[in-house]
Amino acid sequence: MLPQQRSARKKPDSDREVFRSAGSIVLSWAWLIVAVIVLIDLAVQGRDHTALAAAAVIIAISAAVYACAWRPSIVADSTGVTVANPLRDHRVPWGVVQNVDVVNCVRVHTAPAPGAASGRILYSWAVQGSPNSARRAARRSGLTGQRPRLARSRHDRVGPPPGAPPGYGQIPEPAREALDRTSAEFTAARLAERAQHERQAIVLRARAGADLGAGAEPAAAVAEQPVTTWAWRPIAAMALSILVVVIVVLV
Repeated sequence: MLPQQRSARKKPDSDREVFRSAGSIVLSWAWLIVAVIVLIDLAVQGRDHTALAAAAVIIAISAAVYACAWRPSIVADSTGVTVANPLRDHRVPWGVVQNVDVVNCVRVHTAPAPGAASGRILYSWAVQGSPNSARRAARRSGLTGQRPRLARSRHDRVGPPPGAPPGYGQIPEPAREALDRTSAEFTAARLAERAQHERQAIVLRARAGADLGAGAEPAAAVAEQPVTTWAWRPIAAMALSILVVVIVVLV
């Protein structure tokens, strides 16, 4: 899924966008292929206790790959953002998203709950930033923005052609900013943009309610709080697979 293309629509804030790590997806599919091949080989050639134990270990590792690599994601829709991690899910309405940034991974900062001194910081496993990608982005931001050229001969022009407009031969600023962003930075910027738009919409709805005398401003000002739930499916998959491994080994 390409969130860059989806966000270019007329009303992108009503769309459902899913942000995930490309490396995790590749790892998950690669392991799935390897696991299927090994399990088929064990089913065809293995007839002893060792083959059964190996199959149980393969299934346990597959459950861990599903929980830690395939499942994590950040899902944004019209009502809020869901941070799906291996063991827990965090559902955050747009009205309480104060900021989204990147420090090794995408972080969602929430507004303080009533009576709390500070809000929560939710870390996502789905989209992570690496020091190498940050250094590459820093190097790209230091470029002059000019297109790469082949080695010039003495017959080549030194400057732009006569009558060329200002900025000839340079990458446009929006395109250069897009190239400078890592995947994690793009995700954080897109989520922060949607949160800002929703906060503005809440203020406009509150003002409209106040103008109508409906007393909607206090209700609109009170936003829902983040909800954290356990991800029972991956937890059960990993727990059962580990239990099977223990039983097979001990029997």
